[in-house]
Amino acid sequence: MNKNTIIYFIAAVAATGGLLFGFDTGVINVALPSLREQLHLTPSQESMVVGAVLFGAMFGPFISGFLTDLLGRKKINIIASLVFVLGSILAAIAPNTNSLIAGRLLLGLAIGIVAATVPLYLAELSPKEKRGRMVTFFQLAITLGILLSYVVGYIFGNAENAWRLMFWAGFVPAIILFVGMLLVPESPRWLLSKGRDDEAKSVLNKLREPKEAEDEYNETKKLLEEEKNNKSSWKELFSERLRIPLFIGIGIFAIQQFSGINAIIYYSTDIFKQLFSDSDATIATVGVGVVNTLATILGMRFLDKWGRKPLLYTGLIGTAVCLGTVGLAFYFQDILPAGLRQIMLVGGIYSYIIFFAISLGPLGWLLISEVYPLKIRGFASSMGSFNHWFFDLMVAISFPLMRATSLGENGGIFGIYMLVVLLGLFFAKYVVFETKGLSLEDIEKKYK
Repeated sequence: MNKNTIIYFIAAVAATGGLLFGFDTGVINVALPSLREQLHLTPSQESMVVGAVLFGAMFGPFISGFLTDLLGRKKINIIASLVFVLGSILAAIAPNTNSLIAGRLLLGLAIGIVAATVPLYLAELSPKEKRGRMVTFFQLAITLGILLSYVVGYIFGNAENAWRLMFWAGFVPAIILFVGMLLVPESPRWLLSKGRDDEAKSVLNKLREPKEAEDEYNETKKLLEEEKNNKSSWKELFSERLRIPLFIGIGIFAIQQFSGINAIIYYSTDIFKQLFSDSDATIATVGVGVVNTLATILGMRFLDKWGRKPLLYTGLIGTAVCLGTVGLAFYFQDILPAGLRQIMLVGGIYSYIIFFAISLGPLGWLLISEVYPLKIRGFASSMGSFNHWFFDLMVAISFPLMRATSLGENGGIFGIYMLVVLLGLFFAKYVVFETKGLSLEDIEKKYK
């Protein structure tokens, strides 16, 4: 097996965590009709079942933060896979609503862990010229997981105990992640940080050409020697030296979530049902998942060619135009010709998904896996993941409230999200720095 094949195999195995991320967050949407019928969920119970994953995911980074640096990137992902297995089983066999919520909490906990650790693991194992593509495997896997949940919902939708079969389906990738993580190596950078030099050399020699492996080994060793007398702790993340990386970890996810991704996806279902028959609306909704996946693949091709900042600019400008288009279609819905309004709504939604998937979608996970120093990278990446779930929760709380007002009727919600995206251009210009082609050690030197 050549070195490229090994790298891609590692990426595919680790990214299975992203597949589970997408599947377990998306499957509840297709499982709800069956759940309502069999468990007779009240509105508050339904809210708890849906929100349990999000709530659990907020705690995942707190668990993974120190354990990732203590136990290693590989072991924490193995632990996460076992939590996925347990959560899938508990959700599938749940005799009542409380058991189902407990299973969903475990799934959320596992999602929060892999969201912090898989991008970090991929970044540390990847050659610098392929790092963007490798880390974006995680985002691609998330989109594939969401698409898989739609497909599973379609296959089992009319079956008896449909929701149980849908949750059982999540057991399969959980087992794949567990077995796969047993076969892949530990991060060489983590091994070096723990003084396990021979193991680190062995891993690097399997993944790099001899000269490249030697250079990376020496560069990492040099950085660790320089930091030997620097007793790093989680508090260092909030030091003046790391102010820019801290702002990146907060800002990229704030803009990502308040760019309206959940609003677009939520509205798209209602919009498609207004414009098409039920069967065509279902196909159009699945089409959103397909476009999201294909656009993510497209973005993987350009992250290491164009760089992070050019793609971020492209995505921000593109999503702003799309949000404006959808908002105007709502605002002028009474005077626009039906055909033009349909083009603006459908075209705006699909174009938005494309621009988001090539930029804001993958860049959040990529940047937090790159910009932090080695000694606190596990903790810092976990904090970045927590920011994602925190802002996701803020959007989840604020969106229904705004939708119930005139902002929902006249498209003002999209105007607010468009303003956030436009402000993100200043963030892209003055805070984010280009990491394309730089080793993780080169990036770390920027803070000295």
